[in-house]
Amino acid sequence: MKVLLVQPPIEDFYDTSIRTYPLGLSYIAARMRDICDVAILDCRTGFGPRHPEDEGFPELASYYRDDRQTPFSLFRRYVRYGMAGREIEAAIREAGPDVVAVASSFSAYSREAREVAAIAKGVDDGIVTVMGGTHATLFPGHVLGGGSVDYVVRGEGETPFFELVRALSSGGGGVLPSVPGLAFFRDGSLHIGGIHIEDDIDLIPARDLLPVERYRIGKRAYTFFLTSRGCPFQCSFCGKPPVPYRRRTIGSIEKELSDIEGMGITSIDFEDDMLNLDIPFFHRVLDLVRGRGFTLSAMNGLYSHTLDTATLEKMREAGFSRLNFSLVDTSPAVHASQRRRYPANFLGLLNWLESSDFLVETHFIIGLPGQTPGEIMDTMIFLMGKRMLPGPSIYYPAPGSPLFDGIRGGEASRIFPVTRSSVMFQANPLFPRETTFTFMKLLRFMNVVKALIDANPGASTLVDLTQADRLRKNPRDHYMFTSLLSERRFLWFDTRGNDYVEEPQDHALVAAFFRAMEGRTIKGFRTSNAIRA
Repeated sequence: MKVLLVQPPIEDFYDTSIRTYPLGLSYIAARMRDICDVAILDCRTGFGPRHPEDEGFPELASYYRDDRQTPFSLFRRYVRYGMAGREIEAAIREAGPDVVAVASSFSAYSREAREVAAIAKGVDDGIVTVMGGTHATLFPGHVLGGGSVDYVVRGEGETPFFELVRALSSGGGGVLPSVPGLAFFRDGSLHIGGIHIEDDIDLIPARDLLPVERYRIGKRAYTFFLTSRGCPFQCSFCGKPPVPYRRRTIGSIEKELSDIEGMGITSIDFEDDMLNLDIPFFHRVLDLVRGRGFTLSAMNGLYSHTLDTATLEKMREAGFSRLNFSLVDTSPAVHASQRRRYPANFLGLLNWLESSDFLVETHFIIGLPGQTPGEIMDTMIFLMGKRMLPGPSIYYPAPGSPLFDGIRGGEASRIFPVTRSSVMFQANPLFPRETTFTFMKLLRFMNVVKALIDANPGASTLVDLTQADRLRKNPRDHYMFTSLLSERRFLWFDTRGNDYVEEPQDHALVAAFFRAMEGRTIKGFRTSNAIRA
């Protein structure tokens, strides 16, 4: 039996090219090798943006435009990242699979996942189509109801998919109801198995099925890596199904690291939800990695509450140079409302982090239910004065989260398309789209200022920065930067009309931000340089 595992393309206003490694599919492939011919088709990675058939979200046309230029840019247009439908069809025909299994992790991109399944059925209606991932786990009935998916795997998929394919190979359809985590229609009735949790998580992914040269951070080949699975917490805004925290054995981690070295991979991004929850275990992992020459990152899973300076020093020695933290907000009230522990330990480490060699990116959320613009303003002003890069995330109701259930107002599929940051979904009456957009523009301004501070050590004020080479070499950017400082409004350059025009913005918010930052210290991101606003 031939099995094709597919990572579908996505359509959005942006994609993060270093966040596309199909680790989950490589885990599935590793489990399947003994019973079938298995291959991975990555329809997303390595493809530049393409024009989709559906332009998508016309209501955002005044915010994201490809005929506007600004030094504080966000997104330009809605595009497709990955293969076109005809290319997917050709790839499936060439592979000639008996089973096509599609990853559907995000509800916002569930249409693209269903598209792949429909294409497979169009190639040959006899192809068995399977879908897994977070979206399929949460909404199996919706996925199966579209008519192009035969089976859904819920939860961690190695064992359920293995048992499904083995049953299909032997004609043992009668045993399917006993397969853990499986959902399907039979005789007009919907069978939905529970969310499956793997007992053994020491399986080593089949990275050899993925071309090393295709996955790069800069010039370095990279991969995703897991040392643990699950999270013991459930924040109100998080949509991941409840999966218990489990650690891998040190021996399996060591073997996997050696395999990666042998493949010429030199950069690792740890994808654990809780990488450093267990500090003694994390120290053992760091000891394994140290000295191997890897560049390390953890874009999601650093748990600030367990960190201390000794652990941070070990991280630096092991290969970490840039740290990503989740702050959410500086307000204790916001953390309490989200059932999330206040990051007092992280705030206590800031002075040490600022004096260290680490580059620190700190993420916070804009537009949470119950949050106020004033609280976000306080967070922005706080981060402005720290040697770190603020990383804003626009809130959207994550399917499966407690907040999603309170917002969706009926059939969940109605709002699947808007469950993405780029849409600026209004889940809070205090954050109309124009206000959210303005916050994002202010953050872009703040980060441009931080970059200018790093590049201009002699500057002491915002006015001094207007003389920076980066701005003076680009008269349009210089004009828009100086206009923002003097007029308190965002302009962008209309490349078709060849003139400066005003961006959509909340003028009162822009004015309030500049009042709040007046006289305060702004620090760079990479250096200890600072100015006064």
